[in-house]
Amino acid sequence: MKSAPRVFWLTEAFYPPIVGGQELFAAQLARSLAARGLAVSVITRQTVPPASVSEMIGSVHVRRIAPAGILKGKGWRALGPLLGFLLRLSVILLKESKRFDVLVVSGVKIIPLVAVPICLLTRKKCILRAESFFELHEAVSAESLQTMNSVSGRGIGAIANRIRRFMLRRADYVIAISEQIRAQLLHRGVAAAHIREIPNAVDIERFHPVTVLQKQILRARFGLPSDKTVFIFSGRLSRAKGLPMLVEAWPALLERHPDLYLVIVGSGRLSFDDCEDSIREFVRARQLSDSVQFAGESDRVHEYLQASDLFVFPTEYEGFSLALVEALACAMPVVVTAVGAAPDLIRHGQNGYLFAPKDSAAMLAALLSALDQRDRWQSIGAAARRSIAPFDLRVVADRYAQLCEE
Repeated sequence: MKSAPRVFWLTEAFYPPIVGGQELFAAQLARSLAARGLAVSVITRQTVPPASVSEMIGSVHVRRIAPAGILKGKGWRALGPLLGFLLRLSVILLKESKRFDVLVVSGVKIIPLVAVPICLLTRKKCILRAESFFELHEAVSAESLQTMNSVSGRGIGAIANRIRRFMLRRADYVIAISEQIRAQLLHRGVAAAHIREIPNAVDIERFHPVTVLQKQILRARFGLPSDKTVFIFSGRLSRAKGLPMLVEAWPALLERHPDLYLVIVGSGRLSFDDCEDSIREFVRARQLSDSVQFAGESDRVHEYLQASDLFVFPTEYEGFSLALVEALACAMPVVVTAVGAAPDLIRHGQNGYLFAPKDSAAMLAALLSALDQRDRWQSIGAAARRSIAPFDLRVVADRYAQLCEE
């Protein structure tokens, strides 16, 4: 009888303790693969404050190696820590090459630089996951380039881009989590036969609609008003998520619809572009505290969604957006930017509303349009729930297990 493949999952961040869409999905998928009989080990970077160097989370072995902390946006200062990380990772993979059959790599910027060559050397299989459009578009982040000399920064970026293109082409498979990313991979010369379109996923048994009575119970639990229309944002409190634009537009929305209430679930912790302090100050200065609640980080995001009426997500760019699929799974109307997987998922006016990124006027118009159609929210929510069948965690985990077994 053929034994199940042994998988090393390589990622720069993992849950716990980091709470984010990519980190949560990686954790859920690793556990799901282990439940299907695959031997799964995770290697990730250390956190601040430090978490356990080695621990079992369920049946998944998780190891954390230095360096810790945020490196994005650090420019040249990140070079030494990143090289140290790649060296430590290389030593582990070479020493333990007999303990894995497949490497699954979250992200195509840093880790593939060692994962792909080591798999070629040891004749193991390598699967890369492109996490976002900008990950493919920027070899070196715009934030890092700002701290570098412009000429040397562009030179490093050009070299890194050529190396990454080579790694993408030499991987056994590259997973595209959206049509936008698939198009980018093809543009960079990845053969169509080596691309697998597998979306991110959510646990639709956890994220599901609730009754009116259950919603009121949840609102009482979270201190949300029972007599207002509750908007919800969930995710990292970062500038790239468009949250400052939403908060700054809130007074204009309240002028037309005084019954609105906004709950913000998440924090700016570990975000290189943290905007939490600035939006809290804006809310305080504009005396909006009666209509805006900061819920902080929570492992009960599904219940906050179930307690709310409309999901708003003005992100500037996105690879996939698990937060969007979580909201759709809870059968609620969504108002989101047309980035990442949203254009593939949302039919404007049918299961949600789309607007252009970085456009405050477009966001305001989309929100007002949704509010004018409150009588349709129940049918829009039902259509939203129907649209997420391909994103069931069980379905996606089966596809990953099948790919590893190939």
